[in-house]
Amino acid sequence: MFADLIIRLQEFVDTLPFVLQVLSVLLIGLVPALEGDVAAAVGIVAGVPWFVTVIIGAGGTVLTTVGAVAWGSRIGDRRSKGDRERKILARAEKWGIPIAMFIGGFLVSVSINAFVMSAAGLNRTIVLAAGIATAVFNTLFVALVAAGILQAVL
Repeated sequence: MFADLIIRLQEFVDTLPFVLQVLSVLLIGLVPALEGDVAAAVGIVAGVPWFVTVIIGAGGTVLTTVGAVAWGSRIGDRRSKGDRERKILARAEKWGIPIAMFIGGFLVSVSINAFVMSAAGLNRTIVLAAGIATAVFNTLFVALVAAGILQAVL
């Protein structure tokens, strides 16, 4: 029953032009709550080639993350910080941005994490690099899992 649903979805997606398939994956990747993770899973289940799905899905998340860092840093630049807050941010900047982004990427949207971190005043270059790495890793991880599950179901 579930396999029939997947096969029908794949047959429908095959009738769509390839550009429309790619744009659909990109749109899912651009939505902060869904991101490249969901885009990869949906794209693979729908029959879009997995490599294209990973690149486009992660690309959508990266674009959203770039925008979130830019927007958040504008807010963070306007705020004045006290001594205690500066010390905490310096410690977080030194040790915690990549780890927090990686762990947070499984729990909360990467772009939302990037926005909050850059609005707090953390180094936007490190936040952006950690966000991009997390987006690509999460998308690739979900794509590989989805491809394995799909192969087991069909």
